[in-house]
Amino acid sequence: MKYFALQTVKDAYKANSANTKNKFWGLLSILSSIKTEVEPGVSYDFETTKVAEFLENLFCLEDVKKTYSGSSTWNIMLSSKWTTKVSEQMLSSTPNIYNVIAWYFRTKAFDDVVDDAALVKMFLESTHISINDAKVLFDFTGKDLSYYPSLYSEQDLHKQLGISGNNITAEDNSVVAHPGELSRAPFIQTLYAGQATLECLIITPFRFSDYYNGGRPKLRSSNFFQKIFFGTPGSGKSHRVAEIVEGHKQFTFRTTFHPDYDYASFVGAYKPVKDEDKGELTYSFIPQSFTNAYVTAWQNPDEPVYLVIEEINRGNCAQIFGDLFQLLDRSESGESEYPIKADTDLRCYLESAKALGTENDGINNGEIKLPGNFHILATMNTSDQSLFPMDSAFKRRWEWEYVPVDPANPKSQFVITIGEKRYKWASFLVNVNERIHKLSDSEDKQMGNFFIKNDIEVEEFKSKVMFYLWSEVCKEYEKCGSFFKDKNENDAEFTFNSLFPTNETTNKRLQGFMEYLNVEEV
Repeated sequence: MKYFALQTVKDAYKANSANTKNKFWGLLSILSSIKTEVEPGVSYDFETTKVAEFLENLFCLEDVKKTYSGSSTWNIMLSSKWTTKVSEQMLSSTPNIYNVIAWYFRTKAFDDVVDDAALVKMFLESTHISINDAKVLFDFTGKDLSYYPSLYSEQDLHKQLGISGNNITAEDNSVVAHPGELSRAPFIQTLYAGQATLECLIITPFRFSDYYNGGRPKLRSSNFFQKIFFGTPGSGKSHRVAEIVEGHKQFTFRTTFHPDYDYASFVGAYKPVKDEDKGELTYSFIPQSFTNAYVTAWQNPDEPVYLVIEEINRGNCAQIFGDLFQLLDRSESGESEYPIKADTDLRCYLESAKALGTENDGINNGEIKLPGNFHILATMNTSDQSLFPMDSAFKRRWEWEYVPVDPANPKSQFVITIGEKRYKWASFLVNVNERIHKLSDSEDKQMGNFFIKNDIEVEEFKSKVMFYLWSEVCKEYEKCGSFFKDKNENDAEFTFNSLFPTNETTNKRLQGFMEYLNVEEV
């Protein structure tokens, strides 16, 4: 086994004490006790004993730590500006993430020396901080961390730190109160004392959602139960879904349909699982996206739960949904009008302690039904030629929303660079979509304004945009209507292959193509 060396831990503490305040470590203790990556505007429960034990283990330098009982459930919600406010209120300057890690994991046993990337991953997973938020909070400059085959004693660390008193703070001094005494020690009570902290977070000694529902609309934030968003490639269908589920990450379940996707992939099935203790293979029911969302919805009736299905038309919906199809008939309250009998495997799982148990309405006499807070959102690309067309009975059980192409969208004003010339993506989109419609007599193959995600150079333009236009549209009309034409060569037709390799000649050909389409330059 490997542990951080005493000198590494001492140096980390001294560096952290110059950069971090007590309340910062109080916040880390709370984030470490919740169960999912944190998002602003979402309320999270945490158990006070877990927080107390975390702080006691880090900041009490006695061999025998104080134990805590009588846990209460408290609640925390972070503001939309929490990372900025943490930097302002809880940090003296930006701390090095490896110093924070060395103190955070100061007693952790590692199998071997851990590289920097793995340490950061381990730390962020433990504190439930996203990498984007971490980049705001921490300095990622590399640091040499030393390891030792045995763990130092608390007495040796105490001597190295040179602090009187066994109960230390994060600010290089000591206190009388034990670190885990939340109302007395300086780690937690400083987080809820004073109005300024409210700009960063709210901590309450009760479940916030019982009174305020986590700042989110009760039951559901949408006025539909299942909806398919359809449109051309890149029109923003997934973005539209993302807007709806924003702030509900822990209650959102995702899957993508494809030709080999089936009922077991959607609902779950028995699979071999290795028993680590016995070293034997056993079989357990492994729930999939539908079942996970279903259980979560029944366990959290006041929360909107979303099952997101990408590319719904690429799978065989009749086979995938099976009898679940009947559950899509909903009453005004959102519950399924016609419950169905769960198959034996699903019933056994739902009735187990790891799911709903036998007293939950989500599995009543072997029957299941969708609750009113269970929403299914799907996307459908109109350019895909599905092997399994949806039948009308399935279609009519969904609401449908067309996501149109929007070249004027300010978020998609990208630039295409070809050689020394730069072209407006929005202008290209308008002109090429007009050609696609004229040639194919359909809007299905048109491109959406988010077909590309940012400014692009010639190589990406050819491999993504031009390849799509050739393979999906113009290849079928070669010599009889293709708009792959070069104005510099008297509107001579060209093929996709003639755009390679990238050089002055092929760039000129692409520039002639843009002129043929009347695309505006920047």
